[in-house]
Amino acid sequence: MDEKRLKKVGGQLLVVIYCLLLFQLTYPYTAAYASSLAAVPSFVFAFEQYIPFIPWMILPYMSSGLFFCLVPFYCGQKSELQCYAKRFTFVTLIAALCFLLFPLRFSFDRPSVENPLFTIFFSFLKEYDSPFNQAPSLHVAYACLFWSVLRWKFNGWKKIILGIWLLLMGLGTLTVYQHHVIDLLTACILVQVSFILFPNKEWGRNQQPANTYYLIGWIFMLLALFCEGYVLPLIVFAWIALVCFAVGYNYLRGNKGFLKDHRGRIPLIKKVFYAPYQFAYRLMWRFFRKKNNPPLMELLPRCYVGPRLDASELIALGLDRNLVVFDLAAELEEVKLLGAIEKYHSFPLLDIAEINVHDAYVIIDAMVSAYRTLDEHENMIIHCTMGYSRSMIFAVLMIQKLLSLDLNKAIDRVKSVNRHMVLQDHAIQLMKIIVADRS
Repeated sequence: MDEKRLKKVGGQLLVVIYCLLLFQLTYPYTAAYASSLAAVPSFVFAFEQYIPFIPWMILPYMSSGLFFCLVPFYCGQKSELQCYAKRFTFVTLIAALCFLLFPLRFSFDRPSVENPLFTIFFSFLKEYDSPFNQAPSLHVAYACLFWSVLRWKFNGWKKIILGIWLLLMGLGTLTVYQHHVIDLLTACILVQVSFILFPNKEWGRNQQPANTYYLIGWIFMLLALFCEGYVLPLIVFAWIALVCFAVGYNYLRGNKGFLKDHRGRIPLIKKVFYAPYQFAYRLMWRFFRKKNNPPLMELLPRCYVGPRLDASELIALGLDRNLVVFDLAAELEEVKLLGAIEKYHSFPLLDIAEINVHDAYVIIDAMVSAYRTLDEHENMIIHCTMGYSRSMIFAVLMIQKLLSLDLNKAIDRVKSVNRHMVLQDHAIQLMKIIVADRS
């Protein structure tokens, strides 16, 4: 083993030892504290009485210790290992604080187990675990941390089997009668917070908005369960949670066209399912639109860039006919007036997400070509939803390409037209790559 590899393994081993020590210095003592109290409450939803006791689920449950020791060795980069250690520290310390401030006790009696193998594991569980340290469940939180590393290391059937096993590890906390449902949901919330606070930049920018949507989803799922017995709010909160999970998944996959078709329309079934998402974006659109004055900016002669407008605004501006339209919004349906135009182009881009370099090349080439071939009576509109970022990125790239400007000068020119422009570091990096490649 060469020196570089030895140093790498040494760092991974140190993280394993650190995690074991941190766990041993927190978990047993918080459990001992709770056991010393005169009375410790339980929190149980009514439907939990129907959760079955499944003895064989002790196998994935107990495998947590194996993953605990092995996962750090799958962290290939130093930054990935540090990210895992930070997340582990945050989750463990916050959970320990919750155990001290809000101690809970598991309230079901565990049935007897006949299978000799399972009996050994349950005896170990009874000896070294306790009915305390409930919410959030560290067992579930750690399973999520394990998955956050291992999901990138395997493909195909191996990844599927691994995902199912870790899912059983989390669900096993319920079926071996060690945790209640609230413990699982609060664990999911806690671990999502750790993902947001300590992002792994190796896996791309889309992780952050995806994790934010997942966090909101878990919060609404918990709210839905708190509405147990009240059907309407339960359905509404659960619906919002499912929508957030779906949007987060599409961000994670970089699925830009998960809502709109090539004419900027959203099919009815998607309109119904994603209605909470659409409603929230429409509220934000109306709020932020008030800050855009004028609503569309003339970037170049007969080329207008900015936010999504409604039909009345387009008519008032005289931009209701003879148009070439580039719609960059992925979240809201195009205005019917624009979607019906012959020269309508839909290039949906996810909001506050990473833009693929290849997609950027395709879009900017189409825009430059369309502007150069505008008829004398035509106008061109480039818009996203809010008019702050996505449309501005391509406004800069168009200016730079058509006027052969330095990138910084192109940015300054667009800023002089739109003082609300927002260009994140990833957007500037994208523009530098494109300009350097085309120069």
